[in-house]
Amino acid sequence: MSKKDESVSEEINNLKPETNVNKSSDSNELLQFFIGIILLGVGLFMLSKRVMVHSSWYVWRIGGFDLSSGTVTIPLIIGIIWYFFNNKSIIPKIIITLSVIFIIVTIIMSVKINFVTTSMFDYILIFGMAAAGAGLLLKTLFKKRD
Repeated sequence: MSKKDESVSEEINNLKPETNVNKSSDSNELLQFFIGIILLGVGLFMLSKRVMVHSSWYVWRIGGFDLSSGTVTIPLIIGIIWYFFNNKSIIPKIIITLSVIFIIVTIIMSVKINFVTTSMFDYILIFGMAAAGAGLLLKTLFKKRD
């Protein structure tokens, strides 16, 4: 072959798409992603089965006054009455919005979460599966792409 033919064949080879792309790497990443989701899901499910959630009356302490969780509805009732009396005013809308937020915060603050006594094997299994799943997910989601 002449020099010209060699250069033409090199140019043709350069134009061809690379066949060395590792397709098993893509399927391996997809497999790791789904295994990560499964491990994380099973670990979090097992954790949720070992947690007890309790609710009780919550008392707000403001200065020297104690406000029980039932009294947080009083501003809501006042805001609703005021809104139906004068619906053009912005103040009852603000009172109603803040009262609803205050009620939601009170409900969340009254919840107590306890971890049930469990064996060390279950403890390691739960957090090991959740950690392995999270690691696989993070590995596939934040991998540098070419």
